[in-house]
Amino acid sequence: MKPSPPLGQRGVAALGVTLMLLFAMTLMVGIANRNLVFEQRSSANQIRATRAFEAAEAGLEWAQAMLTSGSTIGDDCAPSAAAGSTSFRERVLDYDAASRRFSPKTWTAAGASHPLQAACVLADAGWTCGCPSAGHPTLTEPAEAGAHPAFAVLFIAATRAGMVQAVVTGCDHFAPACLPGLAGSSAGRASATSQVTLALLPALATPPVAALTARGNLAAVGALTLVNTDAASGGLTAQAGGSIAMPAASLVTIGERPGAASLAAGDAQLTATDAERLLTRFLGLDRAHWQQRPGVRSVTCTDECGASLADAIGPDSAHRMLWVAGELQLDGPFTLGSPDRPVILVVEGPLRLGSGVVIHGLVVSLAANWDTSGSAGAQLHGALIALGGVSGNGALTIAYDPAVLARLGGELGSFVRVPGSWRDF
Repeated sequence: MKPSPPLGQRGVAALGVTLMLLFAMTLMVGIANRNLVFEQRSSANQIRATRAFEAAEAGLEWAQAMLTSGSTIGDDCAPSAAAGSTSFRERVLDYDAASRRFSPKTWTAAGASHPLQAACVLADAGWTCGCPSAGHPTLTEPAEAGAHPAFAVLFIAATRAGMVQAVVTGCDHFAPACLPGLAGSSAGRASATSQVTLALLPALATPPVAALTARGNLAAVGALTLVNTDAASGGLTAQAGGSIAMPAASLVTIGERPGAASLAAGDAQLTATDAERLLTRFLGLDRAHWQQRPGVRSVTCTDECGASLADAIGPDSAHRMLWVAGELQLDGPFTLGSPDRPVILVVEGPLRLGSGVVIHGLVVSLAANWDTSGSAGAQLHGALIALGGVSGNGALTIAYDPAVLARLGGELGSFVRVPGSWRDF
């Protein structure tokens, strides 16, 4: 019979195996815990990066919408009718009429020039923004706990006319990177920058070349005064797709040129183009889409329309694209627009402009026939387009103003993104 091993030697092999298994399990748990911590940190970083990127995208959308809106605002970016209020576009951008270029407005501190910036931060109640006319945006950190994404908007002059670059920095929470000149709660855990080139979609795509343009016949027997001394446009006082008969009209054109030489009748392009396509040719959009474009104010009048137009256009001609559904009767004294802030006035029905009415801009009559009767003593500085014919015995002055039309085509309209210009870095 074989003797049993000493009691002290029993289980040694089992102990070794157990220790090895325990070590392996501990190693596996450590690796699993490390992976879990890594995944948690990666997820948190991804959330913060996504929040910052979405804040930057929100800033781009906000900046584009604000540039298109004609509403006057205060330093908090909210609509304001207070004296001295301007639109967001006029607050942050300068426009040079000669070069038709936009550039950022600047302010000076300690002898250095800084571009104006706007900034917003998201609180529980919504976005709070700052749009200063000088200095940095004034924003405070929301009192509520939690993340508060923010963004700052900076504009850069583009190399081409009618364009501007928008650069937006988004942060995952209230941080100095998105609050120019202000101290945030921390240096910021995540930020993202997006840049896009915005181009102006002009309210006036193609300016007329005559003081009065009619698609049909121009047969006005009243004492109209048509003026066009602009050599670049050929000095045309009237252009029509049909015949022109204005026996009592006074025509003023270039130099000593006879007035009759400033008339262009039987224009084949006008007669060959239907009213909708002709409107699209001048305004860039058909009537349905132009009426719905951002910045256009619609007005409906049942009698004299001065008060309604003044209310729609706002202080200092803030809203400069107007659509009148039905007829338009204006009695003077009444001034609409100015040389520096001209308007586009599209009228569906009869158009009558009384004595003392002064309009700076472009008037478009959509009626099948514009009867000038009832218009007397009014002045239009810019041009008038009639998508039908013209008749009647009205007496008003239409003076072709190329500077006004250039402003309408180069400054007024809505901004759209240029395809292929978007960057995030």
